[in-house]
Amino acid sequence: MSIIFFLLLISSCCSSVLSADVNDGLVLLKIKEQLGNPPELSNWVEGFQYCGGSAFSNNAQIQCDNNGHVIYLAISNIMAPSAPFPEAICDLTELEGLTLRLLYNLYGPIPSCINQLSNLHTLIVIRTGLSGSLPEFLFLNHQKLYDLTLSSNAFSGSIPASLSTIPTLNHLDLSNNSLIGTIPPDLVHGQYATLYLTDNRLTGEIPKCYQWLPLSRIYVRNNQLIGDPSFLFSKENIFVIDLSHNDFEFDLSNVEISKTLTSLDLGFNKIYGKVPQSIASAYYFINLDLRNNSLCGEIPQREAYPWQPSDVYIFSDNKCLCGSPLPPCYNAGPAP
Repeated sequence: MSIIFFLLLISSCCSSVLSADVNDGLVLLKIKEQLGNPPELSNWVEGFQYCGGSAFSNNAQIQCDNNGHVIYLAISNIMAPSAPFPEAICDLTELEGLTLRLLYNLYGPIPSCINQLSNLHTLIVIRTGLSGSLPEFLFLNHQKLYDLTLSSNAFSGSIPASLSTIPTLNHLDLSNNSLIGTIPPDLVHGQYATLYLTDNRLTGEIPKCYQWLPLSRIYVRNNQLIGDPSFLFSKENIFVIDLSHNDFEFDLSNVEISKTLTSLDLGFNKIYGKVPQSIASAYYFINLDLRNNSLCGEIPQREAYPWQPSDVYIFSDNKCLCGSPLPPCYNAGPAP
């Protein structure tokens, strides 16, 4: 009897796993159908081994857990007919990571059913035709999100303040959309957090609370931001700051630069004053751009790494900067 019971137990376990496999396999076939059965997913057929094997290609990557549930799905570079976001994705109940990339014919909003994916920690949607406002439900109910990347799409409206309620959100990329309004406070959290908001239509100032957030990189290039964000420059463990192509207006003369900063782009703003000595004393600068501002006076000289002739462009189109690598300063006396 014990042998029969053991065989029945094994059979029951196997059928349970098989059932899970079949269910997620059918979901994947439904996703393929909702994408218009693109030829790039032609190997997705009934009964295919989606946990590795034939499911892996340049256009699709799938990872499963030990029970055969799909926990990671990436679909990229699909030239499918125009189709909305495939809602069948919401039936992958154990999904932890989702990437949709280079699906230009994907249109419409992110559906509310994605709220069912309570284990989701990575959501990456890049270069699609998805549009509409950023959905509040996504941010209110996904408290495990670590990486939210929705760049190079057609999203519009404002950035929901509810984003700041996700305690695990460490990487946020909303760049290259049509977002408007101001930047909410406390959007990212955790060590070495990164914030990408470039190429939108954001207005207002960068909230002062970002002075105390553990930001390592902040990119807000090509918006309509104003004010004085120089409180960011002296932050500990800040590596990259890109504030170029905005309407920032402040005196740069006495700003202190963090010793960890490797890239500072302030080009194409309304910044005035002098180039501070702290910029010349920063040993680790790889990228510096101060073009097209209203800076004036003699450029402080660097001792460890002197300015090179090729550095002329990073100071160009200012009010009255002079000194190496620009032409020398002349203090002419009064005219006779």
